Amino acid sequence: MAFLPYEQLSYKSPLKIDDAIERLGDKIDPYPSLLNWKFGKLDQPFKGTMDGNEFVISKITSINMGIHPYFYGEIRENEAGSIIHIVIRPFIPIIVFSALFGGLVLLIGFLNDFILPRMLFPLGITLFIYTVLTASFKFQASFIKDDLMEIFEVKAV
Repeated sequence: MAFLPYEQLSYKSPLKIDDAIERLGDKIDPYPSLLNWKFGKLDQPFKGTMDGNEFVISKITSINMGIHPYFYGEIRENEAGSIIHIVIRPFIPIIVFSALFGGLVLLIGFLNDFILPRMLFPLGITLFIYTVLTASFKFQASFIKDDLMEIFEVKAV
């Protein structure tokens, strides 16, 4: 899955489930302002929701891009504390739009007399879109994973 904008993680935390939920809840701003001009480390660096022991969050940044990774997670109880299961993926409409746009570009290339030199440009555009989406996703997700590890005082499982 290294080449897809998708990741699954499990963290083992020494915190009890109630403490882990409370610590994460303290870092989530349920109603962030539309224009966020705050720089530096925020008290509540995430936007999203918590429903019991499940959460959906993304990072608050000063620029609003649609490529932000979304973290879908669940906190479960464990004998030594808690286990946090997280699925990271981009916002679904971004994936759909990118796939449709890339498919349209390739379709136009195929309809334009399938000759290899003419296909290189549409194929290159499609690969560029995919590379930008995946690289941006992985880059942003790496910072958020570090923040979550700090919040939950964890080591990766």
